[in-house]
Amino acid sequence: MNNYPYFPEDAPFNEEQRSWLGGFLSGLNSRLLDSNDVTEEKNSSNNEILLLYGTQTGNAESLAEEAAEKALELGIHSNVMGMDEVTPESLQNSERTLLITSTYGEGEMPDNAQVLWDAMKVESAPRLDNTHFAVLGIGDTSYDLFCQAAVDWDNRLEALGGQRILDRVDCDLDYEVPFSEWLSAVLPALVGLGAGGNEVEKESEVGKLKTKAKWSKKLPFPAKLVTNRVLTKNASTKETRHYEISLKDSEIDYKVGDALGVIPTNCPELVTSIIETLAFSTDDSSIISKGESKPLFEALLNDFEIKLPSKELVAAVAERSGDKNLNELLLPDNKKEMSNFMWGRDLIDFISDFKSVKFTAEEFVALLKPIQPRLYSISSSLAKHPGEVHLTVASVRYESLGKQRKGVCSTFLADRISEETPVQCYLAPNKNFGVPSDDSLPMIMVGPGTGIAPFRAFLEEREVTNSTGKNWLFFGERNRGSDFLYEEELLQWQETGLLNRLDLAFSRDQEEKIYVQDLMREQGAELFTWLEQGGYFFVCGDAQRMAKDVDKALFDVIKEHGKLSDDEASTYVSEMKKTKRYVRDVY
Repeated sequence: MNNYPYFPEDAPFNEEQRSWLGGFLSGLNSRLLDSNDVTEEKNSSNNEILLLYGTQTGNAESLAEEAAEKALELGIHSNVMGMDEVTPESLQNSERTLLITSTYGEGEMPDNAQVLWDAMKVESAPRLDNTHFAVLGIGDTSYDLFCQAAVDWDNRLEALGGQRILDRVDCDLDYEVPFSEWLSAVLPALVGLGAGGNEVEKESEVGKLKTKAKWSKKLPFPAKLVTNRVLTKNASTKETRHYEISLKDSEIDYKVGDALGVIPTNCPELVTSIIETLAFSTDDSSIISKGESKPLFEALLNDFEIKLPSKELVAAVAERSGDKNLNELLLPDNKKEMSNFMWGRDLIDFISDFKSVKFTAEEFVALLKPIQPRLYSISSSLAKHPGEVHLTVASVRYESLGKQRKGVCSTFLADRISEETPVQCYLAPNKNFGVPSDDSLPMIMVGPGTGIAPFRAFLEEREVTNSTGKNWLFFGERNRGSDFLYEEELLQWQETGLLNRLDLAFSRDQEEKIYVQDLMREQGAELFTWLEQGGYFFVCGDAQRMAKDVDKALFDVIKEHGKLSDDEASTYVSEMKKTKRYVRDVY
């Protein structure tokens, strides 16, 4: 009789090997019987790292998954998780943690990182003495608090006893190269700590990695614009347009809540003005951009941000000009004065103000940032519009310093796309922002202005899938007569019963302005009832003012109608965030 039931009689092991392996497998089997032990074993495994990401638009998540793929090539298994998917205890149990985070707004944590950060920044947070970590930040140097979320996490992990594997790396908008260099340094360091695997285990994990998208920021899909329709009326002080883009042959399979990345080109007239102001030759072919030599005009048209001056350009002009006022404005204590000076000034204004400063074309281009895609919330359901994606975009047009100005991408779509000009685009998934998986649960949607975009998609999805959950939309704009976006559709959905409640705030139709947050407070009792019924609360739109005002109104409603203290109301809101019943898509 075989005394080692794990092996057949003819297994190629001697008695000592059978004994050791039998004991190992017996112990492993007993641990697998207890799910808690499984979790502890997984977190403490020498062959796995925790790859955490904090994200607002999906970039950090994409980098985390790319890091997991590269780690697997070295036999390192990764548990890729959003910061809203882990607890302080699981963070404490991880011996090897790589953290990738963006920064939101003015130095704030991205939404999916806030709850974990609140738990880890307090004095009672668990110690991380057994944790080795490294942090990568992605941000934008045009903001004063560049990569502040990454700075905060890096400092806090160290303060809690964590051991830094590698110094923090902060990436600007063009993050691919520094990310790759960081990864090339940190993964071998992990192997040195013992987080290495074997080929059999490595292959078993390959299927768990997310399939890489066919189209991306580096390789966008050349889509065709089929509809470009103005939604606002002639009397409006705004211009908001509805776009329908064909995705034929793209294999792009989006979900409601996702965004579409659009890569624009610059205004040709602006390119010409910059070249003339700096007295460059339009025939200059010595510019190296994206690894190839090309004419300056082409490079400025397609490859660089030329709307606003970069900090690097401003600093270079200050140094070369010796201008006392500009140099004083660049001092750290004069940020407010600098902001006031730059208000309304585009790059063309700035270089016109300092015409005496000379650059070669190569020097000038080296001081520019690469042109960035603009992410737009998708305003359609693929189930209702197969092969199409819809966008709702406000065209940015205004006057400043006596000149007419226009936004880069919004007017690119509005004015410069034709049947012959493709829309270079790619999918930017947002897995946490979407209709509830249980379609019987209520949805409360707050989307003033173009923030209505994803909620049009949500409603289309619920219409097509015959969902039974109640739907409530708060929409706001300036004037009902000229700015009621998708008026016919919304009123029809209200009539059919798909839209159970539609609360409208047209701020300038009466002497005292009314906003969506005011309507939330007016309907607070009913709003709290929907939340108590398991309702999901979604917000889309302006991050700087509207989203903060709505957040405050939500807190006030919960506190008043739930008869809760400040701390209890805060806990209620935090629980909604943890369970992804309070989700924002703000910009």
